Amino acid sequence: MFKLLFSGLMAGLVAGCIVFVLHLTLLQPLITQAEIFEKVSSSKSSENMVQDSSQNSSKPDTHHVHDGSEWSPHDGIERSFYTLIAHIITAIAYSLLLVAGFAIYGRDVSLLQGLLWGGAGFLSFSFLPGLGLPAELPGATRADLMDRQLWWLMTAFLSIVGFLLIAFGKANLLRFSGGIVLTLPHIFGAPVANSTMSGPSSPELAAKFVMLSLFVSVIMWIVISFMTAFFYMRPIGNNYFSRFLRR
Repeated sequence: MFKLLFSGLMAGLVAGCIVFVLHLTLLQPLITQAEIFEKVSSSKSSENMVQDSSQNSSKPDTHHVHDGSEWSPHDGIERSFYTLIAHIITAIAYSLLLVAGFAIYGRDVSLLQGLLWGGAGFLSFSFLPGLGLPAELPGATRADLMDRQLWWLMTAFLSIVGFLLIAFGKANLLRFSGGIVLTLPHIFGAPVANSTMSGPSSPELAAKFVMLSLFVSVIMWIVISFMTAFFYMRPIGNNYFSRFLRR
């Protein structure tokens, strides 16, 4: 049990740190740019609301008071720290799921097999859900949060079931059924926003963010699968692993 936890924690820690660096260099500039667009759009909307209110009534509007108590991390070190923690926790969670799959599989797992398992994880948790719910920049119009979460969970679960049927199904009918299971969430369709507006950010910026987010996810799953398989297959014997445990 300790070996399973150690494998998942180490793989997740390494992957989370790598993803954090990629996030800062590739994704954060796009997020910052989108936040600038969002603030400009919000200020323009506020100005229009003030103008409309002044035209309709000579009395000051005392009902729309914004609550400034909503917490958010400050830009800079604090925001980067919470981003790092979020990436590490996410990577550890995925690593533990992967190492649990290795344990249930019950056989030796080579590095190549680990990469194949990681590829299935990328498809199940990133690519296939991203077909219906792509990564979004701040200010983008979104469907209801609960609807999006339920659809993501359903897609991830059915994708895992589908890949298990394809990989381990003994009969061709089971493998064919696995392919059908993979398509069910997309036949049902992802939730969409009621508004037809695309948000203040440009479509080019949003498309670039989606592609780079998938790239970062690919790197994360490659590192997770490689490191998880590596640590999982290290015997607790007369090697560096046992020396680490004795410390």
